[in-house]
Formats: sequence, C-alpha cells, structure tokens
Amino acid sequence: MMKKINVFKFLVIICCTTFLLNTAVAQRFNPFPKSVGTVVFESEEDPIVKKVASPSIVILENGDYLVSHDFDRGTSVHVSKDKGKTWSLLSRVAPLIWANIFEHKGNVYLMGTSKGWGNIIIYRSTNQGRTWSEPKDEDTGILAKGMFHTGPVPIVKHKGKIWRAYEEAFDAKDRRDFHALAICADEGADLLKASSWKRTNSIRFDEQWLNARRPNWLEGNLVVTREGKLVDFMRLETWIGRGVNYTIEGAAAGKPRDEIAAIIDVDDKNMQMVFKNEKRNFVHFPGAESKFTIRYDSISKQYWTITNKISSFRNTLGRTHDGNWHQRNVLVLMSSPDLTNWTIKKKILKWDEGAHLRTWDTFGFQYVDWVFDDNDIAFVSRTSWYGFRYHDANMVTFHRIADFRKSNTNIEPEDLKNYTKHPILVSIPQANLTKDRFRIGDFDIITRLGKGLVQNARGELKFATKDKPAKDEKQALKQERYFEIEIKNRKIKNFSVETLDYTPITNSKNLKLKWVYSKNGILFDPITRYLLNVENGVEDYKPEPTLYLQVYRPLNSIAAQEGIVLRCYVIGGSEEDVMLNFMDQIAIGGRAL
Repeated sequence: MMKKINVFKFLVIICCTTFLLNTAVAQRFNPFPKSVGTVVFESEEDPIVKKVASPSIVILENGDYLVSHDFDRGTSVHVSKDKGKTWSLLSRVAPLIWANIFEHKGNVYLMGTSKGWGNIIIYRSTNQGRTWSEPKDEDTGILAKGMFHTGPVPIVKHKGKIWRAYEEAFDAKDRRDFHALAICADEGADLLKASSWKRTNSIRFDEQWLNARRPNWLEGNLVVTREGKLVDFMRLETWIGRGVNYTIEGAAAGKPRDEIAAIIDVDDKNMQMVFKNEKRNFVHFPGAESKFTIRYDSISKQYWTITNKISSFRNTLGRTHDGNWHQRNVLVLMSSPDLTNWTIKKKILKWDEGAHLRTWDTFGFQYVDWVFDDNDIAFVSRTSWYGFRYHDANMVTFHRIADFRKSNTNIEPEDLKNYTKHPILVSIPQANLTKDRFRIGDFDIITRLGKGLVQNARGELKFATKDKPAKDEKQALKQERYFEIEIKNRKIKNFSVETLDYTPITNSKNLKLKWVYSKNGILFDPITRYLLNVENGVEDYKPEPTLYLQVYRPLNSIAAQEGIVLRCYVIGGSEEDVMLNFMDQIAIGGRAL
C-alpha cells in the first residue's frame, strides 16, 4: 500500500511539474476570452520566432472538425469531436505551407506549396487526417515546380472538375510580382498525380490599370457565378503611394481605395485567364486588402464571406507604417446575390474599432477560413492576441456564427479591448527623467539621461550636441541620445511589465523612438523591430496607442530585487532646436506577482 501511495505522489508531482512547464510561457495575463471563441492552438514557446499562419477548416462526413495551419515550417492538423468546443493535435506534415484542407470522395487533402514561393504540392489522408501521404515526385503529390504562391483558399467543383487558384512569380528578387492562374483536375482522377491536373495561363496586374504604390492581386478565390461561369475573385492591394492621387483612377474610378477587389474571367474550356480591365472587373468589396474566403449558399441564394473591415481611413501620403491596410481588428460577415453588390450583414469580432492601427500594433483577426454548418457558419482565424504584431499571429481561434442567414447589423459585438486592460505599475513624471533616484510606492526608480540629451525647465528633452541626426539606435547610442528608466522593488519577489503608455510631442517632422529592455543593464533586447514615428505636433496631438509587451516573455516575470531597465533611443530630428515632450508622464503597466 505504501509503495502505491508513493508512486501516486510521484505521478502527481510529475504531472504538476509538467503542467507548470507547459503553461509557464503561455498567456499569463488577459487570456483570449472564451465568450467569443476557442483557442485551437497557441504558439507558446517563442511566438516572436514561431508564428502561426494560414488556418483552414473542414467538417468531415463523420462529424469531425479538422483545422490546419502553418507552424514551425510545416502544417499542423487539429481535430475536434465536440463541434469546436475542444481541440487536440492530430498530425503534422512537412514540407507544406499556405494549405487549405478539404474532403473529397472519402479522403482528406491538404493542398498548398512546399515553401514560400515553392512547388505546388498535395497530401492525402485515408484515415481522417491521422496519417498522410508523402509527396516525393509527380506521381505522389508534387503537381508543379516553380515559384508558386497561395493562401488557404477554397477549392470549387465545376462541370465535373475540381478547381483551385494559385499565383506564380518568375523573379526571385521580385517575388510579389504575382501572376494569377488556376489549376483543375477531373473529380474522379487521382489528385496526387501531376498528370491529372491542367493549368491556365497566368496574368499579372499591370501597374497602369490603377493608381497605387504597386497595385497587386493575390490569394484569389475561384467562384462559380449565378450564370454558371467561373471567375477568380482577387484580393487587390491598392496602397497609396508617394505623389499618387488618393482618388482612384482608371476603370475602378468611383470606388474607395483599400476596398476594391478584382474579378478575372476564367475560360474553363480553353483554360485561359482573361482580364479586360473594364469597370465590371472591379468591385467595391470592404476587406479587399486581406485574404478572404467566398462560398455560395443555395438556401439563401447568396455568396457569403468574412472580411476585415477598415474602420479608419486616412491619406497617409505614401507612408507604409500606418497605411489603412494594417487594420485587421474588425471582422464582418458580408453577402452578395451576384458577387458585385456586397452588403455587411453583421460585425463578428472587433478590438478597438475606429483606431488607426500601425504595423507594430498587437491585435488582429485575419485570414479567416470558414464552412457552412447547417444554419451556422464555423470559422477559424489567424489571431494575434498579444502577438509580436497584428500580422505575426500567435494563435488559431475557432468561432461560430449562429443562424447566419438571420444576421442583424443592429447587434454590436462586445469590443474586445475591454479584455486587454492592464493595471499601472508606476507612472514616471517627465520632470523626473533627470532626477536620478526616487521612489514611487515600494518601487525604487533610477532614471538616466544620456549625455546627448538635456532637459529644460519645462521638462522638454533637447539635443545636447549638433551631431547629425541618428539613423538608428546604434547611432543614437553612440551619440548618447537616449534615456533610461530602471525599476526595482525590495519588498516583493517578482513583478511584471506589461504596457507602455505615453503621449510624445515634437516640433520635428522625422523624429522616431526605439524602446529596448534589459535585465542586467548591459545586454538589451528590442521592443518591436520598428522605429516608432512621433507624429504628434505641438498644437495637434493625441495619446499614443498603448505598446503591449506581453509577448516579450522576460517581462512577464521580473526578479524584483534585480529589476528591469527600459531604454528609449531618440532617432532622427533634422531640424534646428528639436524638442521632445512626453506630456507629463510615461505610464508603465504591470503588477506585483
């Protein structure tokens, strides 16, 4: 009996230790709210390096839900046997990315590329996704060799054939010079054999067709029109460029920038892609700047999709860090009777709707794939919930739209920003940046101003020397144009640093900030890989959006007596008498642990 008890205790200790090891690096604060969806998978170990991408979903004939997604240079497949309430890892395949998952004649397939801009490949499972074939040659799944691009876009069955869209590139130095194409095979053919597949020609979007930084199409959806014709419905990038008129010109004139999709005609008889650059080839389509999935519902006789609705439009004059297309924080359900006239039926998810997000901002729901599930829509999202940035997601999440045909635009979803609030750890008065040592509650604060900066009586930071503007943090370090905030606490064991809130103001047109952190004051790690533009002028300013730091794992738990150093480099500033003001304080969010 004693031996059994000891063994039991040993197993409990092992299980608890394993649990702690597995959860120590997961979302520590403000986990994804269960009220709006289920986490299928989260990149826990190192989400800055190991990102999550390209989710796809299928409901099998046996009732299993399968979700696939890119992760760690391959594709993971997860299964749910309770309609999406819980998920478990089923299998992994590699090499494969950008794949969609689908069922055909009792088998399950994954179809994508061997790598970014790689070969077209396909995998087959004969046991509901538990094991998979291995593409070795043109008879076992390598369908075409070249530089191909895609996303988890749907297959479509048309006139006895199975179709899928791809893009290809021909210049390794210009891989985003996309040429759209389609491939097809007989429904009864062996889909693993390259000889079963035919392809169309490929066509690129001519820069002269539309005024933009580089108008481009990608991640097309093959769709059958109400007239029984096949089209490739394209995501279209219409980013504003420097010196480019913000108003759209050409055949798409009259449609709003960043909300235009393109429709390519597919001649399925002659295997030709045809684009005539006519008015009918361009569609007002909110969400056209990000990947989407379109499917036809025979009950409502409508085409349906879920897209990212931009909620803040600005003419950014060719700047890319704050382009409208960075807004992937609002998801909407749309429908159309004809692929031309689209109506927003319902908002599904939103985080801080109306905020003009930048490339380094943290939250996003994107690259949605979905399927009909009786009267519902089941969908998966590439979700950044405290990820490295909105684009570099750390999760795949599962969601359900109940009774989608009865969707009501008057019912607003809860703004998920309510779930991303953080307590203030300390607020550093701007005047104290040169105070050296002081206390805030039980926290010992040390501030240091580099010799390249001085602070005047109004608390404004100025350049101490006439050196040329620093181009990056290395030059700013050499010029000592930085300030530091060191935080310690002798009365607690650990604390976290979770957010940075401040309102920078400058009289310069090209001033930027770069935050870094260090646990020893010697080796520093970056906070984002971007230089943060200071865009507030002296007479026109508003609070800077919060910098969320949860993805930086060392900041989740800091040994309180050893502390943390936050350093901010001041970069750029080519004008005379450059001034930087932080509007009284820098608030650092976090908590005692």
